Amino acid sequence: MNEDIGQRAAQWHAAQDADDMDWDGFAAWLEVDSRHRDAFDRIALLDDDIISQRSAILAGIDPPKEVPARAAGRRAGWRWVVAGGGAVAATLAVTAMIPRAAPDVAWRSDASSREIVLGDGSRVALAPHSRLVARNGDQTQLALTGAGYFEVPHRTGRSLSIAAGGYRISDIGTRFNVATDQAATRIAVADGDLTVTSLQLTAPITLVRGHAMVARGATVSVSTVAADSIGSWRRGQLLYAGAPLLLVANDISRYAGLETTVDPAIADLHFSGALKIGDGAKPAESLAAIVGVAARRDGVRTRLEPRR
Repeated sequence: MNEDIGQRAAQWHAAQDADDMDWDGFAAWLEVDSRHRDAFDRIALLDDDIISQRSAILAGIDPPKEVPARAAGRRAGWRWVVAGGGAVAATLAVTAMIPRAAPDVAWRSDASSREIVLGDGSRVALAPHSRLVARNGDQTQLALTGAGYFEVPHRTGRSLSIAAGGYRISDIGTRFNVATDQAATRIAVADGDLTVTSLQLTAPITLVRGHAMVARGATVSVSTVAADSIGSWRRGQLLYAGAPLLLVANDISRYAGLETTVDPAIADLHFSGALKIGDGAKPAESLAAIVGVAARRDGVRTRLEPRR
């Protein structure tokens, strides 16, 4: 991880406990560079590691009073390490003495999607240009960068957890699609139900069959969708009902393999319809024709702009 990016990710993570958290600034920082979201996800996973080892860490710090107390109702974790001042060095020293966890296991996809079968029988269709990580090799604790379609069989007493775009998805058996990029994090349920949690949410969100959540910056919305349209990219189609043009363009970039950008002036125009992927520039050109905007080619890139 780039040191400057890592430090900034830690600062944003720490700031999320504050009542005056700058959610718009945080969203803007995530959108600047895909490495920012990767760094933030890694910090969030480190936070969980520290929480799980908290007792061992506290037991090894002498004197314990050097660790600052947390305000009532606040979540202990990476933020108490960041704020710990003189306790940080001692904390890191104790952490180093804790037995090292198993290494992460990662799957990546290139320009094509990739099928993954987890140890419990869960199946993941990993979208192009995406990455899935099993933290410490635990295939029930995953982190996703990019997009994927999950088919999780019901197992009593087992819950699958997926970190994506600053949100955590908990599932005990369902089918759903997750997509995260610089513009938004989207979660849609094709069957069953799941729970979404985040420091950005005042309460957990439960999504059931035919419902989707879209998080853009500090704005989170839940809507109904056609269940059979969820994960349609696996069948070579992108299906939308009132989706912002920016999100559709991001999907074309990922699934059609052709970078597509949008002029900010038209980014929030809504699109409903179907686009066929796998035909080079055709999805972007079809989208432009339907919405009534211009599609301008620049080498291997297509930019959607207002018609002049």
